Amino acid sequence: MDLQVVWFVLWCLLWIVYFSLDGFDLGVGILHKFLPTGESEKKLMLSSIGPFWDGNEVWLITAGGATFAAFPSAYADMFSWFYLPLFFVLLCLIIRGVSVEFRNKVQNAKILDFLIFLSSFIVSFLFGLFFSNIWAGVEVEDGVYKKGVIGLLNFKGIIGGIVFCLFFIYHGLNWLNIRVEGYFKLKISNLIKKFWYIVLFSFGIFIIFLPQAQRISQTNLKYFVAFLYLFSIVMLYLNRKALIKGLEVLSFIFSFFFIFFFMSGGFLSQYPYIIPFIDGGISIFNASASKYTLKLMTIVAVIFVPIVVIYQIWIYKLLYHKIDSNNEINLYNN
Repeated sequence: MDLQVVWFVLWCLLWIVYFSLDGFDLGVGILHKFLPTGESEKKLMLSSIGPFWDGNEVWLITAGGATFAAFPSAYADMFSWFYLPLFFVLLCLIIRGVSVEFRNKVQNAKILDFLIFLSSFIVSFLFGLFFSNIWAGVEVEDGVYKKGVIGLLNFKGIIGGIVFCLFFIYHGLNWLNIRVEGYFKLKISNLIKKFWYIVLFSFGIFIIFLPQAQRISQTNLKYFVAFLYLFSIVMLYLNRKALIKGLEVLSFIFSFFFIFFFMSGGFLSQYPYIIPFIDGGISIFNASASKYTLKLMTIVAVIFVPIVVIYQIWIYKLLYHKIDSNNEINLYNN
């Protein structure tokens, strides 16, 4: 197998794992404005993601680094053509991190509460907007994308942005459902079962207006993409069954794989392009680094990616436990 293909798979996997993990704390951040009814519930929500959100973002850093190292010319085009939305993603991630960490250290936290919501929403929406346009294929003129942010604000891009937000909110509800206890648990349990229908409906809308449908309709990839989206629906169905039976941890696992297979379908539809155009694109074969560089990176990845995975699993196992209104303040302060 060509090293370019290996690194395309790894590049996709890094993004997919990032969305499957950071998706739930982005969802909790969006819910932070609307779900809690008092100070204790707000602290409870932030306590649930406090030990994990920054570790989840390691996968985003790794995905960006892999883009730069494995496909440098595509990286250069991506960060020049789409500089403004990617800059706002970075800015909002910084604002969100600062707001989460300092929220309990100020007397008036209303501004930080709003910033946690706003930054989480903007990051989720912009990622949906960006990748929906990428999956659909961007419109270029003379080999250059010239339409800026306005060009991304098309119908399919906006649909993608909304879908990302709704999926992350639902993923966040599944996370809260396994983390909290007490009076707040009942509110989440009631809401999550209702929100499931919204997610199912939004998934249907996304499939109807599938961004990449026109671009991949003439290739055999459509069957594999369809299979991944179908598997994503199966995960959502199993998630519902687990919720009804009270299998909370299992329901979160199914929610994780719902996001995982949904994102997999989108990223697979890009192949063999890092930046697809409506007709053609910047392929992994003409945008990759040298073979020596890819070989060296492969050796490093084989050694260190499993270490990162094992370390993160250990962190989740070490820091995961139920929290309630009696212990959330101490946890959040730590």
